[in-house]
Amino acid sequence: MSDGGSNSNTTPPERRFSGSYRPKSASGNKPDSSGGATPPPAAPRPGQRKTTSKAAPTMPRNGSSADQRRSPLAVALGSIFIVALVILAFAGGRIFGRAPEPTATPVATVIASISTPDNVEEPAPTPAGPHPVVCLDPGHGGEDRGFSRAFLGLEPPLEEASVNLRQAWELRERLQARGIEVVMTREADQQANPEFKDINGDKKTAADDRGREHKYYDLDELQARINICNAAEADLLVSMHINGYSTQKPYGYETWYTAERPFGEKSQVFATLAYAHFKEQLRNIGYVVAPEDERGVNPDHVADVQKEHTTYKHYVLTGPEIPGSIKPSEMPGAIVEGLFISNDTDAAILASDEGTNAIVTAYENAIVEYFERYPVEDTP
Repeated sequence: MSDGGSNSNTTPPERRFSGSYRPKSASGNKPDSSGGATPPPAAPRPGQRKTTSKAAPTMPRNGSSADQRRSPLAVALGSIFIVALVILAFAGGRIFGRAPEPTATPVATVIASISTPDNVEEPAPTPAGPHPVVCLDPGHGGEDRGFSRAFLGLEPPLEEASVNLRQAWELRERLQARGIEVVMTREADQQANPEFKDINGDKKTAADDRGREHKYYDLDELQARINICNAAEADLLVSMHINGYSTQKPYGYETWYTAERPFGEKSQVFATLAYAHFKEQLRNIGYVVAPEDERGVNPDHVADVQKEHTTYKHYVLTGPEIPGSIKPSEMPGAIVEGLFISNDTDAAILASDEGTNAIVTAYENAIVEYFERYPVEDTP
């Protein structure tokens, strides 16, 4: 489900079943396509070298007794010759020096790894000065599972809420190691407003929703997340999500931002950085989206969201104030949709350690590069 509405009457090219406050589809000019490169199969292990036994060499047969008879003089001369050879051998070792003992040739150990193009630059360390504060928002949680592959009866049985949280945990650890302070809107598998309180002050709660309606649940849950980010005085809000759709065709990643904010340009910069780093890191593991299928960096006013929230022009988490309903976030931010959990190729990447590392690295590099461009200033 979405966090905001659209006054657009256009029919969306797709509809995503994704949870309470996320974009449901890209703009109409972004066609969906199935596919996504499948990583190449692992190279076969080399076979063991075969060994064959060889027959032991046999000594030549002795000659006739007539050949074995030698004169006493010949025997004496042969003995003298043998002694001379022995003496020369020992003397040669002293005169010419001994040849060095042969050493074993070391065997190289090959370690399999993901190849990285030479032109990929690692992000610079976080600039010195006050530590930036990032608010990570792992989408969904608790009763809200986001999109689940079980909805389509697919394997592996991934759920968006769990995948988002796992990525956020790892990202927090990496950012803290870089000296960036991190606050999370949820640290466990639960909502930010698990007691369903009236957080936004409209005197309505989830208990006031009727049937399949979830408006008041959404507003309180989103306000709780916004309040966590605002209370931490975060410098950047990163809402981490995964897309889902009713068929397996759509694939890829996309980012969303609200331009109509005082810091809208900064939000656009981060959304652009996140998209670029997703593209780079996923390409490094063999996942490439065809140019015509790229979902892109999107201002949220073009999003096609569910129509029950027709008064909302923007996504609530990053959007402006909604009088009487939402007090807005106070920092730049973006919503990142990292792949489609409903697509088999995307789901395999999301379920793998290699894919998780690529996605978390993309988030990490985008955040670090953002603060290189917009370093946090000292405040008295």
